[in-house]
Parts: sequence; C-alpha cells; structure tokens
Amino acid sequence: MATRVLLLTQWFDPEPTFKGLVFARELVRQGFDVEVVTGFPNYPGGKLYPGYKLKLLQREVIDGVRVTRVPLYPSHDQGAVGRILNYVSFAASSLLYGLFGARRPDVIYAYHPPLTVGICASLIRLVRRIPVVYDIQDMWPDTLRATGMFSNEKALRVVSRVCDWVYRRVDQLVVLSPGFKRLLIERGVPEQKIEVIYNWCAEDSLAAPTCALPSAFPGSDTFKILFAGNMGKAQALDAVLDAAALVQVQAPAMRFVFVGGGVEVSRLKDRCTEKALSNVVFLPQVPMSEVGALLSAADALLVHLKKDPLFTITIPSKTQAYMAAGKPILMAVDGDAADLIRASGGGHTAQSEDPASIAAAAISLMESTAEERAFMGEQNKRFYSEKLSLAVGAARFGRLFKQLAVKSRSGWGTLKRLVDIVGAAAGLLLLSPVIAVVAWQIRRKLGSPVIFRQTRPGLYGKPFQMVKFRTMRDAIGPDGQPLPDSERMTSFGSFLRSASLDELPELWNVLKGDMSLVGPRPLLMEYLPLYSTEQARRHEVRPGVTGWAQINGRNALSWEEKFGLDVWYVDHQSFWLDLQIIFLTVKKVFIKDGISADGHATMPHFKGSKNE
Repeated sequence: MATRVLLLTQWFDPEPTFKGLVFARELVRQGFDVEVVTGFPNYPGGKLYPGYKLKLLQREVIDGVRVTRVPLYPSHDQGAVGRILNYVSFAASSLLYGLFGARRPDVIYAYHPPLTVGICASLIRLVRRIPVVYDIQDMWPDTLRATGMFSNEKALRVVSRVCDWVYRRVDQLVVLSPGFKRLLIERGVPEQKIEVIYNWCAEDSLAAPTCALPSAFPGSDTFKILFAGNMGKAQALDAVLDAAALVQVQAPAMRFVFVGGGVEVSRLKDRCTEKALSNVVFLPQVPMSEVGALLSAADALLVHLKKDPLFTITIPSKTQAYMAAGKPILMAVDGDAADLIRASGGGHTAQSEDPASIAAAAISLMESTAEERAFMGEQNKRFYSEKLSLAVGAARFGRLFKQLAVKSRSGWGTLKRLVDIVGAAAGLLLLSPVIAVVAWQIRRKLGSPVIFRQTRPGLYGKPFQMVKFRTMRDAIGPDGQPLPDSERMTSFGSFLRSASLDELPELWNVLKGDMSLVGPRPLLMEYLPLYSTEQARRHEVRPGVTGWAQINGRNALSWEEKFGLDVWYVDHQSFWLDLQIIFLTVKKVFIKDGISADGHATMPHFKGSKNE
C-alpha cells in the first residue's frame, strides 16, 4: 500500500515556491499517494491569479498531483494586518479541512513559513494522531526581526513561544542548513529530532537555455557578474554598488548585472546615477523559463545578504540554482553559505557588506583563466548533483515519510505509554518481595549504596537518571581509577546480571516516563557524538528495559549488529512485536543467553563506527 502524504503549504504552483509542484510530482514518482492542501494562488501580488475564483473548496489535478485549494484572504501588502489575515485565514480553512475533509494520511508535511501552518499541522496531529514533518525555511522570530517585518519585541517573544510549542509537538523538524540545526539545539530541541536537508532549485528552468538575451545584456567583451532575484533590504546591495565603484577604474571591462524586482530597485538605480556607475546594469524580472539563459551567459554569479547573525546560518535559495547552472560563484554571505562554496570548490568568498572584500573577490575571479573558471563551474554542478539536487532531497524526505508512516499505521505509539504505566506499576507491585530480598542481599554482600544511578540518554537523547541494582564493588587501582569491570564484578553481581535481576529498579524509570518496557537499551551519554546518522535513530523512541537486540544476541552482538537491530525496531514497532520481545526476554533470562561479549564482563566500549 502506498504511503499517503498530505502536503500542507500556503503557497503552491502557479505561485513561486520552493517545495511546490516539482516536489509533489517527485514524491508521486517515488510511489507516494500525495494530496496537496493549499490556498487560492495570490502570492506575491496579493491578487488572485487569472482563472481562479474564491470558493469553499476547489479540487484539481496538476501533472498527476491531487491539489485541494481552501479559501483565504488574498493579501501580500506591506501592512501587518493584511498579511496576518492572509496567514490566519488559510490556517483556519486548512485546519477545518484537515480535521473533517481530508482522507486520513499516514504523514503530514507542513511548510514554514508562515508559522500558522505549523500551528494548524500540530492541531491536526493532536486530534487525528498523524505524525508531522515540519520543514523550516525561515527561522522565526529571527527572520521577522532581521527583515523588519515585525519590530515589536513583545510580539516577537510571543512568536518565539508559539514556535517552541510547535517544535515540541511535531515529530520531525527539517532545516535547510547546519546553522539552523545548531540554533534549534541551543533553543532546546533534541538533536535527533532535526534533519538537515538542503533545498534544491527549479532544475527544469535551467535545462537547455535557448531564449534570446535582453538587448541591454552586456556583450562578450565584458566580464559579467550577475545577481538574479529579489532586491530588498535583506540583500543590502548598496555594498555591491560600492564594490562596483571600486573596480570601475581597476577593471573597466567588468559589469555587475542585476536581474529581478523588489522594493529597493528604484532606490538602487538612483544611487547608481548619483555615483555615476557605468559598470552596473539593471534588467527587469524574467520568467523562470528564461533565467537559465541569463545564468549561462554570465561569467560569474553573485550572492549577497546583509551582515546579520541570522544570515550566517542561512543558505540563500539562489545558491542551488547557481551551482546547478555550472558557473563560478562569488559568495558574499558569511557562515554556512560560504562553507558550502568552500566545500564545493566552486568559487570565491567575500565578507558580507564589505565593498573592498567583494571587489577583491570579483577581480580575482576575472583574473582567473577560462579553464580555472570552467573547473569551478563543474565542481559546483557535481556538488549540486550529489548533495543538493531534487532527487537527493526528495529521497531523504521519502525515507522520513516512510519511517513515520510505519509508526502511524501501527497505532501502537498511542497505547504504548499506557501499557508501560500499567505494566511497570503491576511489575513493581508483584515483584516487590523479590526486589526487597535482592536489596537486602546487596546491602549485606556489597554494602551501600544498594542502587546504582547513572545518567543515560533517553528519548531524542535527553538525559535522565537510570536506576539499577548495584552489581560491582568499589575497587580503585594504584592510579586512583576504578579497576576494570571484570575485576570489580563479584560472583553475586554476575548472578544478578545473568538473571536480569539488576534491571528490576528500571521499572521505576518506566513508571516515570524515562523509559519504556520495550525499546533500545539506554547506553552511555559519551556515545551520543559517536553515532552515525542512522545509528542515532535508536533514540527516536524511549529506551527500554528490554529490546529487539536483547532477544537477538544481547551483549554477544557487535555494536554494529546491535545498532542495526535497534533501528529495525524503531521502524517496525507494534503491540505484537513488543509482546513477542517480552516473551522471548523471559525465555532468554532462563537460559542465560548472550549475557556478556566474548572476553568482557559486560560489553566493550563503543568507539564509533569509523574507528571499529
């Protein structure tokens, strides 16, 4: 059965958007059953597109993708009231449809911004118990502050709190850069809950560019550095004009070409006139189908954003299109975007809003040989194909959707916590005589303390204090360090471990919610940075008193085998699987199978997959 995905996005084709029809069409090609819930097209002008009329509901099929449009208040003016009404009206309409109209999907994909889409998705998840993948394209409230959309600090604090509420309730966050991930971790989001999936570009618009160039486009006797896209306050293009003034005398054959629209275009043109810049050309916005021809005709492509902490963790969307076009890039954005160009080897970097740095990088590109620039372009094209392309990004989204769909279909996640509470409470009550006897014997043979406490990683790696019965004596070597486990382990302790009696206090962790009856065993905190991306998925569920790896070899397994079994459980958990694991655990305990790894009292330390 095909995995059903509901794409919840306020903007969709024919509106310009990152994750629109191209994304949905690719998911359908991968075998997903996709429904898009979106508004009536009105962005960016705030007026409905020709051929569309507001109505209660409109269904259409575009290139095999089912699209459901719900009503909203069309607006995209500079005023806050109109924009808020636009956001809230779509959220309300899509919430009603998501709760009462949409066929139940296996997973919801929600596109941010605006934040109201995240609120809507979270509420649908709360009522219908459908997992949500939340794709964060703008870091609110940081973007609102940096772009001047909102300046009221009280309102920004409210937005921040709402963001935190959404982050806690969705199942998976996807971000466009490592910097976004670092910032979310600083704000308390578990690392294991965040996936970095780079954006791709409109690849079709770059293929076989054959349209004629505008008459004002500089000729072949010039070195053309092209900027394509929106020209607003965030782009801070005054610094580029200042750089053009610096190179006008040093490199008279260089031309800076600006293509596109935006609120700053008129002012920037006036400034060029004031500074008598003859090496700057402005061209109007062109259809996406013609962008490829302009990129191909340029000698180098420019990215610039103003100097702001937010933009150091942002990768401007034009970066991917520039790379796919196979041209050298002048990256004048600090942080993650510059790191991407350094990783590809496809261009030169400069400091944001630093005219001298931009001018120096531009001249350096111009002075490179044609062969060197061609090599940079090929490096960018290769890097894009291997790391950033639609096929790569959509495949990674597809894996996330399938993983969450397994949990959604099983329905076990909803009941698992209730079963844990009932099972742990019953276990503590029924086994209380055994627990009391074991505690008394530990006190008599090993002394105090009876309970061993250690910080272990729980759900999404969040630390908790795990409690077990003590099995080793406190023995210190000549160097002041504890002796190896094998020398500290007593015969009584070995008995407790072989019978799994040392694990009984963990039922208290289960009752508290730190652990589950069944799940991957909680290991050491020091292992967290050593896991591969796949191995770290073992923390997508609560750790267990017993688990799939425990009944398939326990400590006799290698680390790679154990982690593979843990991740398999994450993807296949169900009530019947948990019941099977508990039954087989009891059987394993009686035959004392797989208690220790060969040559070790317990298990050798994990040193990371790359070092094994």
